[in-house]
Amino acid sequence: MDAAAQAKLVEQHLDLSRRAAAFVYPRVKEHIDFDELVAMANEGLVEAASRYDPTRGASFQTFAWYRVHGAIIDGIRKNTHLPRRVWRKLVALRAASEYLEHKVERDAGATKAGAKPTEGVAALAAIKDAIAAIRTVYVTSLEAMREDKGFDAPADTPSPADGLDAQRFAKKLRAALETLPDRERALVTKHYWEGKNLLEAGAELGISKSWASRLHGQAVDRLKAALADSA
Repeated sequence: MDAAAQAKLVEQHLDLSRRAAAFVYPRVKEHIDFDELVAMANEGLVEAASRYDPTRGASFQTFAWYRVHGAIIDGIRKNTHLPRRVWRKLVALRAASEYLEHKVERDAGATKAGAKPTEGVAALAAIKDAIAAIRTVYVTSLEAMREDKGFDAPADTPSPADGLDAQRFAKKLRAALETLPDRERALVTKHYWEGKNLLEAGAELGISKSWASRLHGQAVDRLKAALADSA
């Protein structure tokens, strides 16, 4: 895709940047201005346009959303000093976004290779599975948050039900983390406990961002299965 086509994509999807910024803003409004978030989002939008390959099957809007969202959170980390409990919540958002981005690309690749798009009951099952994965990401992030100094369970846990779930699954999650293959466990540690994005975590492990994304998806799926068994 040439520069003119990339510029047109950016121009046509500037509203996506504002929507992504609006999604994150309520969580960080005490620490950063909305316009700063939009500027970070626009940088992510430009990068998404430069990397977009329409032959891979995903629409640009879907592809760009995850890239823009990640750019906002990475920009916040580099330019803003957030309380650790606020940052941990953003880590959960980013991890969920990265998991879903990998799933979208995987599903688009399977469809391109000839697999039929999921419909009906299968589509509902896929949505339920994705929700379970996001819940797993949240519980893993909350477990990492509990180790931070200054963690305040009543303030940092969204609801009593979520707090009960987290306590119930914490022991099972810890055991499941120990059963992950070494590289997956190292990636999860760097991503959730150290707050690194997949590009940075992958570089430290000597693997590409795309391979780190695949390992993260595999790790979340393993942890999801372990938590499902404990329910």
